[in-house]
Amino acid sequence: MTARIAVDAAPGRARVDLSAAAGTTVVPRLLARTATSAHIALVAGGALLLGGDTIGLDVRVGAGCLLELTEVGGTVAYDADGASSTWWTRIIVDEGGTFVWRGLETVVADGACLHRRTDVRLAAGARALIREVSVLGRSGEAGGRLVQQTSASIGDVPLLVESVDVRGDRPTPGVLGPHRVLESILLAGVRGGDGSDEHVMDLAGPGSLARHLGDAVHESPLGPIWSSWRDRTVGEDR
Repeated sequence: MTARIAVDAAPGRARVDLSAAAGTTVVPRLLARTATSAHIALVAGGALLLGGDTIGLDVRVGAGCLLELTEVGGTVAYDADGASSTWWTRIIVDEGGTFVWRGLETVVADGACLHRRTDVRLAAGARALIREVSVLGRSGEAGGRLVQQTSASIGDVPLLVESVDVRGDRPTPGVLGPHRVLESILLAGVRGGDGSDEHVMDLAGPGSLARHLGDAVHESPLGPIWSSWRDRTVGEDR
């Protein structure tokens, strides 16, 4: 079940191609557009994520365009007695394009096993800003298993390759430890600042990664970092 989004610049209004296969549980909806930008919402088309589900999101941002995704609600990977579900996202940003996605939380309930992969590929001069929040367990739960893989590259050069494998009922020292919330903000194509913030790691190439481990999403200190990086990425006038 794959949804596809493509945006290309065009006179007057950008050309926006949206598609979702029958039964797809994530459906893109156009909110607004200009000649070089589009704002698209991701709407749940059904219960997600259930054991055995495979959800795909294929995104392409044309040269010089801005695409911003908004999630209408968070996601829950439900108890499936250990049966796995998969959510993969592939993002391609052409030369000078910009992609922004402030993801909401994905909750991995007891008995769930979620494999989530995000692959970002940037051309020269392109930028991407992506927030991912994973929560182990609903209220009163320890949470199931989460395998989260993230990769980003500029041209043929890797910028970030990361894999996290955690289980709420088996905390791992040095990974999440006692925490249940993992929040990450990836800025690719440009660095986020001077590297003085304790929550920010500058990558070897043009990019930065902000991270917070905690016990509740609302306690995250990364809000100001997101706002600052968004302004840096898309400009205060957009």
